[in-house]
Amino acid sequence: MDKIDRRQGMADVAQLAGVSLSTVDRVLNERGSVSDSKRRKVLQAAQALGLKRLLPSALHGLLRFDLLLVDSATDHYRRLAAAFVKQAQMHRSRLVLQRHIWQERDPQQLLDLINQPRVPRQGLIVVAQDTPQVREALSAQVAAGVPVILVTSSLPGLEGAIYAGIDNHVAGRAAGRLMSQWVTPAQSRVLLVTNSLLYRAHQQRVQGFLEVMAERAPQVEVLGPVECFDDNQLNAAKISDYLAQDAGVVGLYTTGSGSTGVHQALSRHAGRLVWISHEATAQHADMLREGLLSLVLDQDPEGQAEAAIQQLLYANGDLDAPPQVWPQLRMVIDETLPPATC
Repeated sequence: MDKIDRRQGMADVAQLAGVSLSTVDRVLNERGSVSDSKRRKVLQAAQALGLKRLLPSALHGLLRFDLLLVDSATDHYRRLAAAFVKQAQMHRSRLVLQRHIWQERDPQQLLDLINQPRVPRQGLIVVAQDTPQVREALSAQVAAGVPVILVTSSLPGLEGAIYAGIDNHVAGRAAGRLMSQWVTPAQSRVLLVTNSLLYRAHQQRVQGFLEVMAERAPQVEVLGPVECFDDNQLNAAKISDYLAQDAGVVGLYTTGSGSTGVHQALSRHAGRLVWISHEATAQHADMLREGLLSLVLDQDPEGQAEAAIQQLLYANGDLDAPPQVWPQLRMVIDETLPPATC
């Protein structure tokens, strides 16, 4: 390729990437300072156009990813946090994972963490409530060239962001399908308990469950959804009240956590309920063996962490092809549990 051809090729890259010709020159010839977002755009454009030259690495030092997790002591978030620690250790030669915690009672913390990074970042992984303010903040990050990955709970319609998680609507429908088969008597009722409905994940689980119950068991009345915010004491009190007042409650679907409180309420109840919940934990394994819990739906937090990191590495040009890993919805019953250890 002669000098004129090279110049035209660089001009094509500049046009596709939406940057100046001088920026393309600095990136491809590795001279001068260019922001990470522009560097990614130039290299992605050069690859897309098949520029016939050896391209520099997309990496400019260690990648810095921000991980924004909600402050929660539930088993799901403990597993998710541990999975991200493992991913960070596996890729420590390529990235730094900067973990931040935001408080549910102070949603401004989440907005500040999104809008005001302490250091420049090349990726953002976030568990977020579905509010207009959060959507606006994340859209601004996408527009600034920061790859955004959502875990545990999606934000449908947020252009440019990628959700690395299970289909929670499908999970709710699965719970409804099984509940509709197990609970059939006329005049019976099922109690639906959820976490905060500010999370799209719980909205979707509730919606899917109600859809299938209406389709397949229209004679069964669904009470709720009752928001208990994964709080053990609130779960115990609310469920106990419903069971004390209504002898027709024969099923329970909890879309979130707080199972210690659920266990307390059901242990005081004279009859047995069909109880479907979420997350494959040691506590739930014991409850399945006990017969108090009927089925668990697991959203694979380890798979979520792996998929999120892989997506950010690909977005930054560290992987040549889109990652193939993805979280898997899993169903667990007592028969699928490993033997209990003494």
